[in-house]
Amino acid sequence: MVVFLIGLILLLAALGVLGLALKIAVAAFLGITIAVVAFAAVGYYMIRHQVRKAQRSFNAAVSPPRPSAMGGTSVEVGQPTRDDPPVDDRY
Repeated sequence: MVVFLIGLILLLAALGVLGLALKIAVAAFLGITIAVVAFAAVGYYMIRHQVRKAQRSFNAAVSPPRPSAMGGTSVEVGQPTRDDPPVDDRY
């Protein structure tokens, strides 16, 4: 009976230390995993931003400039000419 109790106490002590070691290992694994995923996400978005920026500059260099939505027009406008005789329509 005494041998069983000593074995049980040793087993509980070993499991207690083993449980603490497992908790530390799981915490370290999760921390490293989160850090790697965060760095991968930041790297992905940085690379994606650079690729899109390069595409915009390439498209701007290759294609002619489009008129902007604010005040731009696709109609070529020359100097105005007045073929009609001047008429005073104020009265």
